[in-house]
Amino acid sequence: MNTSPPSDRWTPVELRRLIALVWPGQLLVVAGIIAANAQPQIAQHFHTTQIAWFSLAFTLATIVATPFAVRLGEVHGKRRVMLVLAAAGLVGDIVTVLAPSYPVMVLGRVIGGLYGPVAVLVLAAVRDLFPARKVSTAMGVVAGSVGVLSLLAPLLSGWLLDAFGWRGALWFLVASTVLAMAALCAVPETPRRAPAGRLDRAGALLLGGGLSLIVYGIGQGGDWGWASARFLLTLGAGLVALAVFVAVELRVSAPILDLRLLRRRSLATVLLGSSVPQAAYYASQAILIFLALYPHIPQVSDGLGWSTTHNALVGVPAGLVTFAAGIGVGRAARSVSPRALWFAGLTLLGGGLVLAAFHHSGTAQIVATGVVMGLGGGILMAGQQAMILSVVSHEEQAAANGMSSLLTQVFLALTNQALYTVLAGDSTVLQGTAFYHDSAFTNGYLVMAGIVALGLLISLAIPRLARTGDGTERPAASTEPVAVPVSPVSSA
Repeated sequence: MNTSPPSDRWTPVELRRLIALVWPGQLLVVAGIIAANAQPQIAQHFHTTQIAWFSLAFTLATIVATPFAVRLGEVHGKRRVMLVLAAAGLVGDIVTVLAPSYPVMVLGRVIGGLYGPVAVLVLAAVRDLFPARKVSTAMGVVAGSVGVLSLLAPLLSGWLLDAFGWRGALWFLVASTVLAMAALCAVPETPRRAPAGRLDRAGALLLGGGLSLIVYGIGQGGDWGWASARFLLTLGAGLVALAVFVAVELRVSAPILDLRLLRRRSLATVLLGSSVPQAAYYASQAILIFLALYPHIPQVSDGLGWSTTHNALVGVPAGLVTFAAGIGVGRAARSVSPRALWFAGLTLLGGGLVLAAFHHSGTAQIVATGVVMGLGGGILMAGQQAMILSVVSHEEQAAANGMSSLLTQVFLALTNQALYTVLAGDSTVLQGTAFYHDSAFTNGYLVMAGIVALGLLISLAIPRLARTGDGTERPAASTEPVAVPVSPVSSA
């Protein structure tokens, strides 16, 4: 009888599975960067002042779809659900690239947002498809590849947009989705881990509907009037929907967002304190895109008029610093409190945003402020995971990460719309397109810095946290239902 321990060597079958999962799992990163950089061209092509909905439509659709997708993956198998979602995303991509009008394009983005949950299902599938001793490594490869793609995708998007325009770039996304589907076909089906049961449809629809109403109301407030009955009714209806959502989630047995976890001060303050500033960091990327890529038109637009490729090259130092910061935090968290690292990241990000508000007139200034913000953002992204690990047990990690991702998506949708509202407040509409003045970019950066400051105030309530490597006992696992994990989608 062979009693030798299992080999840690990777078999050809395991390597093929791992490679097949990387692209479907990280396609959202590439798609998010390319789509974000395409927004200035799309806004000018369709002469629209509502370009914010290009990203918001995708984000809101993903928020609503992910809880259903994860539950169905447990019931019917994750591979099958991922293929269905990828097919829906492909339809959305095709509608988007062929759209004859901007409303049709937004519809395509809503359909395309159904691909969003694939990123979450890929990570969940890793746990099912690899031996326990190899799961951690496989998860690191799939999730860690985002660092490389985040560096390469801006350069790729620059080449595509400069050489082929926005439709050419979006056709690349169509081909990328086809490639993702082909990769998923090479992955075996995962075990069915849950019996068919009732889905929390009410919770998902109330959350998505309430957010959509609030986001839409904020976006239209400038035109309707902030004291108008139309604005107040829309905002009120959204708030009522979210209030009912809270009541529903506290009563159902399998909620999409287990609000009962927030009764623990340590976890509640970590989740809220980390989600708010991260949303500001992601949203602030849109400011640079419009600043760099919009033309310079005296009295109309104070954009720098750069090519997408030039903007991508200018962003390389910030990307490298962000990547390095993430690695550094993982090592530092073994000997330094994650809370201390978190406050360092908040300080750097907030300071970088304030600097960018007043120093964004040329390449040197944007490189310098981008490095400061990139360092802060990298610390935040990695620091959030270190803080979560320090306040939950192993059994609660999926629930906590799920709630963290969903909260970040929620705050990102609200922050994005607030940012576009601020930008529109100092703009000139020329031939149907809103062009932004320098003060709009300044105000946008300052508002994002203010949101980071709000995250800092919330974070002050975070109690002392254990270092991830000190062996401190974590809280006992919760016996309550776990939340459905939701992964943030890269968005401008």
